Amino acid sequence: MRSLVALLLPLVLSEPILSQGVKDYTNVSPKELGLRFVEPAKDAKTGFVIGGKNSTELIRKLTALNGRSVADLEKDMRPGAGGEVGSGKGFLGEKESLLDVLAMDNAFVVDRLGLTHQDLARSLLIAAAIGEKHRFDEKSTTFRYRGHDYRITMICYKGFQESPFYDQTRTSCDAMLENLTTKKTLKYSPLVPMMAERYGFYEGKGTPYRVDPAEIVEMFPYLKEKK
Repeated sequence: MRSLVALLLPLVLSEPILSQGVKDYTNVSPKELGLRFVEPAKDAKTGFVIGGKNSTELIRKLTALNGRSVADLEKDMRPGAGGEVGSGKGFLGEKESLLDVLAMDNAFVVDRLGLTHQDLARSLLIAAAIGEKHRFDEKSTTFRYRGHDYRITMICYKGFQESPFYDQTRTSCDAMLENLTTKKTLKYSPLVPMMAERYGFYEGKGTPYRVDPAEIVEMFPYLKEKK
């Protein structure tokens, strides 16, 4: 979590131990996990499809996202920004351009890999939801997803980090995910896949909370098969 969070809560998560079998969530429905994926919605003013596929060219020309100007978003995303959505570590570096970051990641995910931001984001959202579903059991949850075994540990806090996009999304947790098959690990705030699903935003390289799309693809090998 970010600097606004004060105290760590002893929230714990688990799936039955390996000797009792690992539950396979490959065909789980979002509803079963308490998830509701975003339905694509096109902004009439900008042409940007929230929760859908956009061209890198369109992204470079944006002046606003979800009704917020790019200038205002960048102001709230800087390290140490105050206000309701500010973050000590920020969502962008001191001088990073929001549009440059969005265009860079869109060029990689959509143009180069032939995937969508929803492909990447929803895998992380499902993993975090599995951890949240079992948070009162044990420290970590072990589960199977698309042929690989994973362990997720949720670290939850008092207080919330709100989305700078003013879309009613927020989180009070961090997730530590490990692919037990490949030994890859990834730490992320669940707010990142919420933003990635909607806007293709994984945070900037100037903040420790960035989740690089390439790392998500390595964490979920099935994504490589979709290319």
